[in-house]
Amino acid sequence: MFSSYRRVTEELKDAASAALKESGVEFIASMNMYFNRNTGLYYCQSSGLYYDTKMSVFYTLRDGKYTYHSSAKPDDTKSAFAKTCIRAIVKETSCHKVKPGLLYMFTCMGGSIGREGNHVAVFPEIRVSKRHATVSYCTGKYYIMDEGTMNGTFLNGKRLSVQKVISERFELSHLDELRIGSTTLQLHIHANHDTCKWCEPGLNLPETEKPVATTISEPPTLYKQRSKETNRLKRKYKLMGSG
Repeated sequence: MFSSYRRVTEELKDAASAALKESGVEFIASMNMYFNRNTGLYYCQSSGLYYDTKMSVFYTLRDGKYTYHSSAKPDDTKSAFAKTCIRAIVKETSCHKVKPGLLYMFTCMGGSIGREGNHVAVFPEIRVSKRHATVSYCTGKYYIMDEGTMNGTFLNGKRLSVQKVISERFELSHLDELRIGSTTLQLHIHANHDTCKWCEPGLNLPETEKPVATTISEPPTLYKQRSKETNRLKRKYKLMGSG
């Protein structure tokens, strides 16, 4: 019965996505925004703002009219994209395709977490929904939102919303722990290119800045593998060689 309910729920979501696309609205995963081909504007669900990429301007929509909200300088956007990110480290898991120490990287473009599909982090287990949670970035801060899942998203042990109800946005902080299904992620949010030995082994913060956390022990082969993956993600998100 549960599997039938899950299948019907996902079919409804797929149907809704198809209907949106037919109406000229399409979700752009790379930007974590909805694009309206009729207006040429992007909609950010987490902030409730509409974004004009040509003018670099944010708008609010009131009574059918777009009202100026704020401006986003292209250089600021590039700086945030290049220098600000979340390094999410798998602290513990029983998901057979995910191992402790694995690193996922979220930039200011945001990203999603789910059981299957085009997500930043994929956890293929029954307790994880197809699209489970969304990470977003707005005005210098990162947020997490549960997508109305059955089994929930937990931030520092607290469930974000009740079953099948989309949660509010919750701000993410350095060393927060995020649990989805059997997987617990420890989040590292550093300024600029700073890292610590918990999110990039071998690079240490000053003694006074070291976080109080449980060190993840790992064999040399996993260390090399994760360092290689970190460099790949840096190249992908243009985090290398940018000052």
